[in-house]
Amino acid sequence: MVGKTVVLTGATSGIGAASALRFAATADRLIVHGLEPEQLVAPQLRRLSAAGDADIHYVQADFDDLDEVVRLAERVRHLTDRVDVLVNNAGRPGSERRRVSGNGYETTLQTNYLAAVLLTDRLASLLRPRTGRVVHVASATHLSVTPDLDDLQLEHGYSAVRAYAGSKFAMVAHALWQARRWGAAGPQIVSISPGVIDTGLLHAMFAVRGAAPGHGAANVVDASTSPLPRSGVYIDDGRPAQPHPLALDRALQDGLRSVTDELIGPWAER
Repeated sequence: MVGKTVVLTGATSGIGAASALRFAATADRLIVHGLEPEQLVAPQLRRLSAAGDADIHYVQADFDDLDEVVRLAERVRHLTDRVDVLVNNAGRPGSERRRVSGNGYETTLQTNYLAAVLLTDRLASLLRPRTGRVVHVASATHLSVTPDLDDLQLEHGYSAVRAYAGSKFAMVAHALWQARRWGAAGPQIVSISPGVIDTGLLHAMFAVRGAAPGHGAANVVDASTSPLPRSGVYIDDGRPAQPHPLALDRALQDGLRSVTDELIGPWAER
């Protein structure tokens, strides 16, 4: 990671906070994102600065508002002219009842998926051809859903787990679509399940225990730095795995991207 610039979203808690510490020890520049005002995360930023020689920057943004995603991208562009690794880790559990953002979109889909795609699009020109990498932090729960592109926002049959799993399915399918779009000459992209990790997000939806956040962080950093068998691959707890069969369907990938473009269109670069 020496000499590399890393952008990490959702970096102030859970897997993101543990990943930030690992990146801070080896990267040249680390741009971390969180929901909280900077003064509230000052102790964490001091720990990151002490972990290595990385130039640490913090950018606050609330992904409930896609305008803030655009501002985050603009801030990153101000801080650096290149991005070697973009980790789309920011996420939220499905809410008990269906909620919509100020933009009018189901909040789980917006925070976990739409914001990640918008940020990736906005930073794509900073990613190095062939060596630049995007990591979508998805979930093995994506295997449990059957997506409906006509009801991506779950206006019918909403549940917290279905919303969360659906947003993660979208991330896996998007990574496969983006790999096709960029091709061999473009940046690489991967989607991962970091494992079942003991975080607040896990406990918000599931009555289970998981591994320590450091385990998930190791998987995030490995996916960010190790050679990939191919761009677009899905990795489950450190190993290449078969994603949901429908995520491999190119027609579904194209349909998902079409719906996504409609939703994020007002915030897309012209």
